[in-house]
Amino acid sequence: MRMFSLFLLTVNLFAVNADSMFVQGNWYFEDEKFIQAARTYERLLGSAEHADLYYNLGNAYYRMGEVGHAVWAYEKGLQFEPRNDDIKHNLELVNTRVQDRITMPDGFALLYWYRAFKNSQTVNDLLIWGSTFLLLVGLIYALGQFRFLGEKAVSRLQAIFVILTLVFHGICLDKYWDVSGTKEGVIISTKENVYSVPAVRDEMIVFKVHEGLKAEITQVQDNWVEIILLDGKKGWVPVNTIRPLS
Repeated sequence: MRMFSLFLLTVNLFAVNADSMFVQGNWYFEDEKFIQAARTYERLLGSAEHADLYYNLGNAYYRMGEVGHAVWAYEKGLQFEPRNDDIKHNLELVNTRVQDRITMPDGFALLYWYRAFKNSQTVNDLLIWGSTFLLLVGLIYALGQFRFLGEKAVSRLQAIFVILTLVFHGICLDKYWDVSGTKEGVIISTKENVYSVPAVRDEMIVFKVHEGLKAEITQVQDNWVEIILLDGKKGWVPVNTIRPLS
């Protein structure tokens, strides 16, 4: 029992320390000491992560002119709160300073809507939606058994909610594959050569990238990372020039 109490005390002290560090970072930011603010926020990563922390970290990096780190922080914040309007606004703002910005064509309206909706939800959000519709299927069945609803109404409502349950669980699975199966990162080097092989050779330079560009990470080899851009370009960059998002 004493060991359990000691554990709770340690957890509480850690939480208080994390909160005080976050407040200290905010003080640094308000005093326009952006380097100290960013360092303070960075010390909290991995232990007390939340959307506000990444939002403030992104703001500090943006004020420092660190476009790549700012994009990374805002992208991380959206992983926690994908519908956070403040983070989305600031990410759009800092993306205007990304030299290599690549945008996907809208394509079909339905596909555009699907992607927008999926990106605005977390896996847990979609699970809650799907589970709610599944519970409604059971509720409609119970109401039918007690004659609160007619047979036609029960069959129609159950069909609707069963379809919605399957749809939202399908979107949830798609979202999970995106999160777990795709590794992405943000270029944090001001300007970097991309090579066709994991080695520094002038004749192997295929293109250049600049800070803030988001890319998919396909493999890691020693001190090199292979990246693929949205337009299909592929090559290798040093591992310390890209900051992973997962």
